[in-house]
Amino acid sequence: MNAQNAQWLILVLVNIPVFLGLGRIIFSDWNSFFEALRLWTSADWWFTLQKQWQLDRWDTAKLPVFVLGCVALVLLEHLMFGRGKIVRPAAQMVGLL
Repeated sequence: MNAQNAQWLILVLVNIPVFLGLGRIIFSDWNSFFEALRLWTSADWWFTLQKQWQLDRWDTAKLPVFVLGCVALVLLEHLMFGRGKIVRPAAQMVGLL
């Protein structure tokens, strides 16, 4: 594994508590998360999303907001910390290189 891939892996692993906290803020409980996941992964997902979007826009948008927030967080951290010379020593310290 090269240093760049190791940095992405480290960023994702370090941010797991942040992802859980963000999910707690957006979903408030696990049932709400699983309901949003069920809504987005149903067999007729497009029809279900159209119907749900008219009824409750926030509940329909929770999962994409959560996923985009998690991805944006990792990308911003990569842009902030990825340009330094700390990437290779950190990956070696964890044992990924």
